[in-house]
Amino acid sequence: MKKIILSLCLVGIAALLACEDRDDNLAGANVRIQNLSELNFSLVQVRNDSMVYENIPSGGFSEYLEYEVAYRQDALTIETDSMQLNFMPDSLSEPLPLGLYTYQIDVTDDGGVELTFKVD
Repeated sequence: MKKIILSLCLVGIAALLACEDRDDNLAGANVRIQNLSELNFSLVQVRNDSMVYENIPSGGFSEYLEYEVAYRQDALTIETDSMQLNFMPDSLSEPLPLGLYTYQIDVTDDGGVELTFKVD
């Protein structure tokens, strides 16, 4: 009986030590793209090609990319199968602290780009 209890305790401790949040080992702000439009994004460039996301389907998410410096809004170039769209913020905010963030991008009927910032 003691061996069973000891084994369960060891398994429990090992499980607790193995658990890790995805934001435990961040070295910078991590940003992903969420495509809210009905278009498939073949490419999304942030800040003049410094960060590039590829193949984000309608309704889908990209992987997180780690930035040295990221902002709530940034300059975007979006390429689809049939067009190229641009987004330019009015101004840059203070740099983001370590964390996980999402740029939610939607395209209006007239081809405008709407960017919503989300803390994950």
